Amino acid sequence: MSTLHITNGDSAAETLREFITDRVAITADALWEGPALPLEGEAWLRMRAEFRSADAADRDRFYEMLASWDAAIQEAPAYDHVVLWFEHDLFDQLLLIRTLTLLSTGETTPDVTMICIGEFAGINRFIGLGQLTAAQLASLYPTRRPVTRAQYDEAARAWRAFRAADPRQLLSLSPSTSLPFLDKAMRRFVEEYPSTGNGLSRTADAALRALAAGPLKAGALFTAIQRAEERPFMGDWSFWDMLRAMASARVPLVRLDGDESGTMARRTVEITSAGRSVLDGRDDAVALNGIDEWRGGVHLLGIDRSPWRWDARAETLVS
Repeated sequence: MSTLHITNGDSAAETLREFITDRVAITADALWEGPALPLEGEAWLRMRAEFRSADAADRDRFYEMLASWDAAIQEAPAYDHVVLWFEHDLFDQLLLIRTLTLLSTGETTPDVTMICIGEFAGINRFIGLGQLTAAQLASLYPTRRPVTRAQYDEAARAWRAFRAADPRQLLSLSPSTSLPFLDKAMRRFVEEYPSTGNGLSRTADAALRALAAGPLKAGALFTAIQRAEERPFMGDWSFWDMLRAMASARVPLVRLDGDESGTMARRTVEITSAGRSVLDGRDDAVALNGIDEWRGGVHLLGIDRSPWRWDARAETLVS
């Protein structure tokens, strides 16, 4: 029987290949950042590659990489069986609902089972499949369960809401009954909207708070932020991009010392006086620097205001 395994990145995939002889494919686009408009096929790939690229060569490279990941999903009906390997964080849950939607909207829905975990016995702080050994991953294989119609339907509804231009569609989703980690993942997603308190995302706010006690190397700062996350989802490249954006803003909130051509993790990050003012609530990050960011299908664009913000007290998005 031919089997296709799909997982969340190279780390888990390489470990799976230590004991699996069938094909192991990955899907690993960080869907929580950048535009995720309701496009399909080549239009979707071009949109995501454009966001990821610095120049034409980069754009072509990202396009081919994204296309190769999607090709595996599109080829799934050719296999007798498909096994999905995912975990509980925002990065994985978005990949999961997209993968389930693509699998269920083809001409033929393949036979699919799923392994999706939020903990592993003996590991005090489970972060993801990539931290497990081959033996530990192999122990999960017998626990796989068939994907149900309810799971396909919930994934499709969540994927549509995530890509909608109106974020209220995401907030109006009913609590998930068949995808147990989806609700918390989506809650974490909306916390990356600028806050009503100071205009910072949860991650940016945490970074400035960590820097309030003094400068830190970017690598140490990233580690501290990851430790504070219940379910870490952000890679270091995304974190570096956030720091660079805060440092190069109209009114910089942080200062980056060191050689720009050097390793980002070794550069020193220091909060500026404006950053402290924002952190204390005396100023607002969006009012100071405007905003031009995407959250799924929502374009947060404004010179001095954001069309949507996260109100943590009310636990909702407000316009």
